Amino acid sequence: MEQKVLKNFEFPAGKASALITKIQKIARDNNGEARLVGGAVRNWLMKIHSEDFDMAINIPILDFIKILNKQKIKFYETGLSHGTITVVENNISIEVTQTRKDLKSDGRHSKVEAVADWALDAQRRDFTVNAIYLTDSNQVYDPCNGLSDLKNKKLTFIGSAEDRIKEDYLRILRAFRFFACLPEFYMPKNDIRALKRHQQKLSTISFERITEEFGKWLMADDPVNSLRLAQKIGLDKHIFGCSFSLDNLEFETLKKSFLQLDWLARLAAITPNDKEEKINNVLRFSRQQRERFKRLMLNLTDKEAFELTTNKWQKVAYWQATDLSEKARIYAIRKGFFFQENFWKLVDAFEKPNFPITGKELIKAGWSPGPDMGIKLKELERQWVINEFKLPINGNIFSKNVDY
Repeated sequence: MEQKVLKNFEFPAGKASALITKIQKIARDNNGEARLVGGAVRNWLMKIHSEDFDMAINIPILDFIKILNKQKIKFYETGLSHGTITVVENNISIEVTQTRKDLKSDGRHSKVEAVADWALDAQRRDFTVNAIYLTDSNQVYDPCNGLSDLKNKKLTFIGSAEDRIKEDYLRILRAFRFFACLPEFYMPKNDIRALKRHQQKLSTISFERITEEFGKWLMADDPVNSLRLAQKIGLDKHIFGCSFSLDNLEFETLKKSFLQLDWLARLAAITPNDKEEKINNVLRFSRQQRERFKRLMLNLTDKEAFELTTNKWQKVAYWQATDLSEKARIYAIRKGFFFQENFWKLVDAFEKPNFPITGKELIKAGWSPGPDMGIKLKELERQWVINEFKLPINGNIFSKNVDY
């Protein structure tokens, strides 16, 4: 395919421009070439802002590393076995990968060989819209007709979907992730059939890779349609052994609440109440993520949800403060419950009051540290909340026999 020249054009790389230019100059000085490729080029063509930049370079990555070392340019060996490193300068990171072709692949791991041919490099990429290159002379190189697919809003694998999926079964999840990131696009029926045929092979992929890709999928601006398609072919059951709860996302108000959540809260919102353990068995959460997911899976009670709609709402909000906004939205999505619009403004702005009593006050009042003092503190806090965040004024509140 001929290259298209873009005149009077400067790629909007912002602070990354200097490092991109430096990498391109290194390539030229060593009889090679470096091109921008992938998401940044695709997004630019779609007039979407990008801050992550990937480049391909048609000289062997080990030769490129020697040059970087000589020029004292910092880099990390983030995927050296696949020909990838990350170059870093002035807090800017750019992933650089040698142009390559696959020699052998088992669906999990690939053995690659450096090549200088850009068309061969393009053929081993996943989707046509991710195989558009931009040279340092303002030329778009489009060997897989990605420009046409962008225009027609078509997300399709390069060449045979069957072959691309067999090269790396994680591409099944990547397909749904890109479909979520490009919600106006469609996938050809043959590609969807290929995804369905091979989805059981995700069991051969490490939990860590599944977690990373699935998190990116749920983080997309609008993953709802992609989740529905995944459910239609049974992908949720194949990965997690359960079907996601998506029915209430048909309502625009509840879908809006869903899209206001981060990926972990979105996951809690669509996970059936009794399937938490199945999620934990597949996704590799950090300890903090696991603890938060457990909290988010604990439903608000119907009584708590009702009280949130009354003038008593702050008393319920106090005990849920860490996850209040998320848990209220998750409740609404799960139950098909519609809070009033002004409710969300109050909840999102809520700041948990500080309980004014500590163990020091109880020790001064004659208490000894231990379980009994902890119980007393909890009871005082409960009474303080009931009393609208004021301390009871009847009697000695620190007494062991105080009658509230």
